[in-house]
Amino acid sequence: MVEPATLRALTAEDAAALARLMSAYRTAMPDGSGLPVTRDEARALIARAGEDAGLLLLGAEWDGGVCAFALAFDLPEIIAGGRAGQLDDLFVAPGARGKGLARALIAELAGIGGARGWSHLRWLVPRDNLRAKRLYEAIAEPAPWDSFRLALRDQPAASSG
Repeated sequence: MVEPATLRALTAEDAAALARLMSAYRTAMPDGSGLPVTRDEARALIARAGEDAGLLLLGAEWDGGVCAFALAFDLPEIIAGGRAGQLDDLFVAPGARGKGLARALIAELAGIGGARGWSHLRWLVPRDNLRAKRLYEAIAEPAPWDSFRLALRDQPAASSG
């Protein structure tokens, strides 16, 4: 990392920065809507993370502002018989990339997971995100499973009868 970053749980005061980051993340993701995230949406996510110990929302402050975030879940893990972490979203603003922020956020989550007794921290990465894959291959090993997704937006509602 070029200069030290501050890693911390995000607060309501970070809602505008988080909304900008989440909007950029939506645009960057292959299936992202590209729709902007409002400050109220970001504030609601921050509030939910503050109320739910199973939802972790961390930010990285660098060069005077929040420029990265990680959203993870503390989940039951049946195979190992305990709990595991699921890093669901990780995004670093383009101007802050290459500073070690993604690595630092993952390390912070690993530390939290170690304290919580997680058997592992897992995450998904888009196939074509080669830069992220290089980092992940340097700090972790590939998981022994494939990932699948069933889109629910286009599915008819299930009948209750």
